[in-house]
Amino acid sequence: MPVLLQSSQTAFAAQARELGAGFIAKNSKTLLQELSDFIAARFAFGDFLFKDLSTGRVIGRAKDLHEMQRLVASVPDDVFEYNTSQNNLSKWLYSRGLFPLAASIRQLNKSHFRTTEEHRAALVTLIRDYRTLLGQGVVAKFDPATYSDAIAFARIGEGSLGGKARGLAFMNSMLVKYSQYAKYENVRVTIPRTVVVATDYFDAFIRNNGLEYVLTTEMTDEEILSEFVSSTLPYKLREALKAYVRTVSGPLAVRSSSKLEDSHYQPFAGIYSTYMIPYTEGNEDRQLRLLQKAIKSVYASTYFAASKAYVQSSQNLIAEEKMAVVIQEVCGTEQDGLFFPTLSGVARSINYYPIGDETPEEGVCNIALGLGKLVVDGGRTLRFSPRYPQKVLQTSTPELALRDTQNEVLALDLRPEAFRTSTDDAVNIRRLTLREVAPMRQTRFVASVWDRENDRISDSPMDEGRKVITFNAILKYNTFPLADIVRDILRLGVEEMRCPVEVEFAVNMDVPYGQQRIFNLLQIRPIIDNNDNRALDWRRVPTDDALIYARNALGVGNMSDIRDIVYVRPERFDSLSTQAIAGELDALNARMREAGRGYILVGPGRWGSSDPFLGIPVKWQQITEARVIVECGLERFRVEPSQGTHFFQNVTSLGVGYLTINPFMGDGRFDAERLGAMPAAEEGEYLRRVSFPAPLWVYIDGRSNKGIVRTEPPAGEE
Repeated sequence: MPVLLQSSQTAFAAQARELGAGFIAKNSKTLLQELSDFIAARFAFGDFLFKDLSTGRVIGRAKDLHEMQRLVASVPDDVFEYNTSQNNLSKWLYSRGLFPLAASIRQLNKSHFRTTEEHRAALVTLIRDYRTLLGQGVVAKFDPATYSDAIAFARIGEGSLGGKARGLAFMNSMLVKYSQYAKYENVRVTIPRTVVVATDYFDAFIRNNGLEYVLTTEMTDEEILSEFVSSTLPYKLREALKAYVRTVSGPLAVRSSSKLEDSHYQPFAGIYSTYMIPYTEGNEDRQLRLLQKAIKSVYASTYFAASKAYVQSSQNLIAEEKMAVVIQEVCGTEQDGLFFPTLSGVARSINYYPIGDETPEEGVCNIALGLGKLVVDGGRTLRFSPRYPQKVLQTSTPELALRDTQNEVLALDLRPEAFRTSTDDAVNIRRLTLREVAPMRQTRFVASVWDRENDRISDSPMDEGRKVITFNAILKYNTFPLADIVRDILRLGVEEMRCPVEVEFAVNMDVPYGQQRIFNLLQIRPIIDNNDNRALDWRRVPTDDALIYARNALGVGNMSDIRDIVYVRPERFDSLSTQAIAGELDALNARMREAGRGYILVGPGRWGSSDPFLGIPVKWQQITEARVIVECGLERFRVEPSQGTHFFQNVTSLGVGYLTINPFMGDGRFDAERLGAMPAAEEGEYLRRVSFPAPLWVYIDGRSNKGIVRTEPPAGEE
């Protein structure tokens, strides 16, 4: 307890000093100033001064928590031990009203630790976590003078945050509201540190550089990108980014967040670009150049051909679209010049393809080792129900595990020269084989081993052999509470947004011993649910004469203006020709767009897959006129549905019908023979278009998940 002696007898000053008390002469002309100085120094209201114990010289001054954290980590051991033994740190914190942190530090004395370094590390962790907590749940205005790495979410500019950033801000507040940050032992559930560049800077960038002409001029994506990257960002934005770069300590993801993106009625999932840039340690100028180039590349993607086609199909005007940019730390760790998380995933609160005991309302999740681009682009991932995480179809037998589990891993190349100007936002993302990632640290958390001799999948970390990405350690043995966290987040998202939701996330388990593992929420968006469609009485609907009939269907009820069916000729299909089929379909789709004709698209495998051996790798702009998409399995080419992809999200959200059939197994019907006997309106090497004189009767029942295409409605239906 600080003691101050006041007396008119100045001789007592020496005795006061011997007792460690302060002294002020009552008759001093500067009494109030001396009193103020004493309170600031001894009652800890001023800066905290770390002093050399032998000379009394000030060796460090802490004005705030950020500086206190830095100095606690760096002052000499004797200075650190003196201040902790005297409770000087906790006293200083109490004086600032930081009671929880002060109490925690006061409880930790030297006797709790084996070494001074352990004691020091514990206090640094406490201060850092408390600073992070103070920044959670709010959207702070970015101030270059005061911004630090403890601010979880900040905005640069006064315009709109865009759809993606709004979703992040919503999740940030939701985690605080429901106390999710520290709910799970040794796990931190949070959003990555985020800075959003608001849309007013996009407007200023377009205006200052005279880029309005891009809206009305026919240009290739490469030409647009070149124009944007060679232009200059506004001065205030550059200055703010300079301040931000000083706080960066790892790779960054630079994501689109347009005004139309992730609206409740027209989600623009995956239409615009996301660029990832490496961390250039010790070279802030280079880091700033990479960041500016990535922001301008995201701006340019607003006007790429795929974006324009999507905006046009959604009945919006490209001139009304405005782009904000989200800058986030990438979740994961580095090894051998590559950076990736333990797992990335997409979870949905509604499961349109329930298996076994699953129900649609329990949701579904797709996960993969490495960057999440593999998941959202429709690569081979692991699908599980958050309600039944131990029951995974893909790992139920060794044969399925070897055939259907993940066969490649995406990682960020950390060489700065790997990031160059490109319309391909994956320009510096490496595709690794399982053999390449097998020895890496992250793999040990998610991989099993195929025991060839006994034909079984072994989860023992001691076994050697071919790695199989099963996630058994997490899903079966609960080494990380993934299913519990996903269930919580989906439930809270549905309650707060009042509609089904889709969530993207990433997990990092490769952390130093004693540190919390990270569950990062990356995005939340609504799923358009059409359960209010009228259910059919299927007992009155004949299916044996249908052109197409599916027991697995998702869609929007009755479609009454479709006259064309475009299908891949079964006898011409070859999995080696999927790229050529996509090219032929692109040209046909353009002709249908010019004619203003929607159509039903039927083909084998997974539409929109990034893996040409799983299906036809079309992009959205190549099938914009398709009103119904049918994935039709062949006896020699059967794959799981496209659930888990940006492509799937856009197809369903735009009201496009989506059917999955495997006629050779008795699952659904596709009358290719009847269509083949009809004259073709168009016939190419791989595709055939058949037109009907009257609109087809197309009905998709969202409640029973059945869909049908007939030449005329059944009796009693219109």
